[in-house]
Amino acid sequence: MIVVVRSELYRSVSIMSSWLALIGFAFMAALVGWFSKEAWSLFAGLGAFGIAVTVTAQHYQHRTMVSVYLNHPHRWRVLIAQCVSAAVLGTLLTAVSGLAVLLNDNAVHYRSTVLVAPVMAVFGTLCTAVLRHPMRLLAVVFAWLLFAEGLINRMGIGLPFASFAMASAGNIKALLYVLAWTGAAIPAAVWAIHRDLSSD
Repeated sequence: MIVVVRSELYRSVSIMSSWLALIGFAFMAALVGWFSKEAWSLFAGLGAFGIAVTVTAQHYQHRTMVSVYLNHPHRWRVLIAQCVSAAVLGTLLTAVSGLAVLLNDNAVHYRSTVLVAPVMAVFGTLCTAVLRHPMRLLAVVFAWLLFAEGLINRMGIGLPFASFAMASAGNIKALLYVLAWTGAAIPAAVWAIHRDLSSD
């Protein structure tokens, strides 16, 4: 398992698009952090989700997932390694992008956001395992944010991204919602990793 995690982390940081995504998400979140800690939390959650989508989907885009599964036939181990790798990168992204929030004497908010960010990264990895095309997934997430969470639910508790923003402020009930959404994605991801790869 450790070998698979190390391989995933090395692959993630050795590809230029991963660095560009990490720097881009960190810059956007840091910029927002100068103005509002709540907005930073939401952007940090989106960034953790986005970096997870980016690094996980690269296997499908570059057609390397077949060789990964040939080297590691237990596909669930690969999925766990991808979740761990995404969680590390998502935490790093959140920690770096939130320095402005930390410097503004919001250490409690900063710490709680950094602690919840890995859950959102794991959620992003699980979603990518189900819908393997990153642009389609990000388009679905954008529409979901705009309509389901923004217009219909009015960024209230219960849906994943709004719940993440509330959980990062220390709301335990919101954290339970984020964990529930992540847990609900596990069976779908486990089913999805056993699908045929030839159609991708």
